[in-house]
Amino acid sequence: MYRPLKLAVVEDRDHIHRNLRILFVKSILSSLVDGMVAPFITVYPILLGANPSDMGLIRSTTNFTQSILQTFWGRLSDSIGRRVPIIFFGSIIIALTWILIAYTDSVGVYLVLIVIQTLAASAVAPVWTALIGDNTTSIDRARVVAHIRLWSLAGSIITAALSGWISSTITASGKDVYKIPLLTAGSIGIVSSLIILYVKEDRRTRVKIKKPILNLYDLKSLKKDGVFYEFCKVNAIASFALSIAWPIFPITLQSILKLPPAMLTILSISQGLSSLLIQRYVDRVINRYSCERVITLYRSALIIVPTSYLFAEITGQLSILIANNIVLGLISALGETAYTTYLLGIVNEFERGERIAIYNVFVGITTTVGSFIGGYIANIIEGYIGLIWATRIVYIISIVGRIATAL
Repeated sequence: MYRPLKLAVVEDRDHIHRNLRILFVKSILSSLVDGMVAPFITVYPILLGANPSDMGLIRSTTNFTQSILQTFWGRLSDSIGRRVPIIFFGSIIIALTWILIAYTDSVGVYLVLIVIQTLAASAVAPVWTALIGDNTTSIDRARVVAHIRLWSLAGSIITAALSGWISSTITASGKDVYKIPLLTAGSIGIVSSLIILYVKEDRRTRVKIKKPILNLYDLKSLKKDGVFYEFCKVNAIASFALSIAWPIFPITLQSILKLPPAMLTILSISQGLSSLLIQRYVDRVINRYSCERVITLYRSALIIVPTSYLFAEITGQLSILIANNIVLGLISALGETAYTTYLLGIVNEFERGERIAIYNVFVGITTTVGSFIGGYIANIIEGYIGLIWATRIVYIISIVGRIATAL
């Protein structure tokens, strides 16, 4: 009498384990793509001729497009009870845009392609996180998230090193140095997209949505969910302070310090390696000290980043940036895992995709404004006292903002 039930439980467990293996493979392949472009993608627009205001516009636009439709995609995935189709089509578009970017010659075309890519990413991000939540429990979630990140880091380090080697040895100049890494990233991305089709989704209960799938007034209703609303509000404000310096970092690397591809690769790998070394201990740290404490530590430690870039400009010591990236890798491994674990833990199972998307919209809106302001301020100041002092003043503003929001 009880045998069918027992078999069903075992079968369900095997089905979840199979899905998790596929998610691991998909994560690793996606990380290979990220690693291939990570050393240079932030400075790529500068090679196309972007100035500080262009960098601010690019960063703010991508922040906006990557977040504004996430509520739509999250709610859609909840309403149809499916995650895989959305992840598949979004991932394919992302992969194809890398190939097109390899042949781009203007900042305007680059911006259009990046907007298309980030719109696709806005579909993938909340649904991917929700899919991980669907295949984990509160008991094993931190461990699974940490292990996915561990293997993803390993993959990205390998391809970052390969990308740096290709860029340093190829007989080309300017943006053409990065053509082969971009084409490779696109090809791997296509394979990564196909892998997700092997995930077997349960017949999830479709959530009956009583409001429009795309509703711009969602934010007003969130105050009823006190914990979630407070989490969104606090992190949105902190993200604004963080994003002010984002358009300026690549300007320091490419236009002021003029780092070659090999040095950009070293910076990328140093961050990845430090994250990799600590990642296996992340779930233990989170379980012992709680997500909330780790998140607070993470936000406080991020004050180091603009401070390091400021002193690297003043002294010309590249070792400061390497040390910064090592520290950044350590705190990012803890912070990003804690964010994901905490967010999955405070949202309702049947509204997981929607809630994750709303959180990303909160953060996306404030980082859009912050990035635009940072780039615009630098562009104005540059006209009076030059690029170097413009970047330094923006770094000081960012440092003050990060201190204020970390307290």
